[in-house]
Amino acid sequence: MVTESNEEATPGPAPTGSFRFSPRPNRAGQIKWRPWDESIFQQSGKENKPVLLAISAVWCHWCHVMDETSYSDDEVISLINESFIPVRVDSDQRPDINFRYNQGGWPTLAFLTSDGEVITGTTYIPPDQLRRLLGDVRDLYSSNRQEIQAAVDNIREQREALAKQPPEGPASGPAVAASVLEVAGDVYDSEFGGFGSTTKFPYANVLSLIMMILSEGSIDELEAMLTKTLDAMAGGGMYDQVEGGFFRYSTNREWTIPHFEKMLEDNAALLSVYAEAVRITGSKEYETVARDLYRYLTTVLLEPGSAVFRGSQDADENYYRLDLAARKETRAPYIDPTVFAGWNALAASALLRAFQVMGDVEMRDRASGVLDFVWEHMWDMDRGLNHYYDGQAHLPGMLGDTASMLTACLDAYESGVGEVWLDRALKIAQWLQKNLENEKTGGFHDCLETPGTEGLSAERALPLAENSIAASALIRLAQNSGQPRFAESAERAINYFSGSYKESGLFAADYALAVERLIDPPVRVTIVGPPDDPETIKMIRAAHLAHIPFRSLEILDPARHNEDLEAAGYGYAGQPIAYICIGASCQPPLTDPAELPGRLEAGRTR
Repeated sequence: MVTESNEEATPGPAPTGSFRFSPRPNRAGQIKWRPWDESIFQQSGKENKPVLLAISAVWCHWCHVMDETSYSDDEVISLINESFIPVRVDSDQRPDINFRYNQGGWPTLAFLTSDGEVITGTTYIPPDQLRRLLGDVRDLYSSNRQEIQAAVDNIREQREALAKQPPEGPASGPAVAASVLEVAGDVYDSEFGGFGSTTKFPYANVLSLIMMILSEGSIDELEAMLTKTLDAMAGGGMYDQVEGGFFRYSTNREWTIPHFEKMLEDNAALLSVYAEAVRITGSKEYETVARDLYRYLTTVLLEPGSAVFRGSQDADENYYRLDLAARKETRAPYIDPTVFAGWNALAASALLRAFQVMGDVEMRDRASGVLDFVWEHMWDMDRGLNHYYDGQAHLPGMLGDTASMLTACLDAYESGVGEVWLDRALKIAQWLQKNLENEKTGGFHDCLETPGTEGLSAERALPLAENSIAASALIRLAQNSGQPRFAESAERAINYFSGSYKESGLFAADYALAVERLIDPPVRVTIVGPPDDPETIKMIRAAHLAHIPFRSLEILDPARHNEDLEAAGYGYAGQPIAYICIGASCQPPLTDPAELPGRLEAGRTR
């Protein structure tokens, strides 16, 4: 794997019209790129030219290299402009297109027929190879259309047949988690930590699954897997030891050579992981990492003068090899100012988990500000949550954003931020069921509107990870709201994937977490007390610190719920009080937060 370019950082990708190219000198803008819209396929059919779809990302090093080399080559520019319908898409801004057409990484180069099906594709390709590929695809498309169409029709028939297969039935309980952990064990690197033998990604969802299992009790093998991986990531090149923040992945087994971009999505997920690891292990070192991640998010990715986080920070090997003093004298790598709803929701959830574990109210307040911005600027009652915001909101109705925001709303409510977040969670869930649920098979479609009307672009998908996150949130909401219909939707979604989740390997970790939440006996804690009272906050945190996998919290302000309290037989005498119900069994109330974790742990049985 080639490491990052040694060229000096510049302000950011150069925009040309609606496109963003490499910040370094390039001629990619001379290609007659078009944005994604329906007319590209019409023009493809009319002119008998294949669509050349380029999927890039503003943070992507090899996308920049592609702009500077292959897309700046005279012959490549001429071939593309003469023989193809060139279309350019930003992966972060259009996850729906990326999901359908990505060819295994960024940059993606996909060649499409006029009815939206893939002929062939690749990732980064140098100029000489790209010249040959362009010529081959051009000649194939002009002289072998019948063969191409037959192959495309066959693929489409297989896809349609697969979509019609009924779900296999209820998920097999703990066997799902065991299956995913078996895969994790097979690829675990016992010498250096992490999963895989060469390139290593953090796999935050796998680490979360491990910690969920460890909440049930100590398992030496899993504890070693967890701590060795967390130690290796935080202590090696994956982590920026100067400014904080994790890079996207390590290019080698030893975690010493990272790919230098930093993503809000990854850093939010890892803040949640390290905060949860503090609860599981009690490690002060992990708390230091979590607080340092908070520092990076709030000093680097936070939008100046705003409450929300920006999307990513560009890669620059030279910059990240400097010490603190030298960095202060050097322009920092470009930060994409785009606000992504789902990633900000993930960040809010991470901040709330860090508050629950470490007790820093500032983190809770910061999360509240993030969610307020997303709700006020990006939520639409009819079309759902918009995917990104750049002064205007764009691309409503994506499942991934919806699931993450629903989760974050529940996290905010269960952290005492306010009942408004339960109300908003209900609105999101109702929208989700109405607009994205597949009533025939179960599960949720990935988008409100397909990105096109041809081929792959015309089909709504049911992605495993996003469905799993949505299902987990709906189960929680059913417990918090007392409305079982949300859990019923979640169970249908979980059952839809019961026969296919193994095909996803480690990426089925979120599915295993959803299954575990579905089969876990509901643990309900009602805390009565003013939400901003420090004593109430202690009680809230005590409920979250218990060593059990899941719990749901109801927080009732006696100033607002006096009649409800009387109807339920709950009292309040000036001191926060907690009521615990596990399954159908309820325990005597308690007023000492120190007793709450033990009560929850002792009373829970599966």
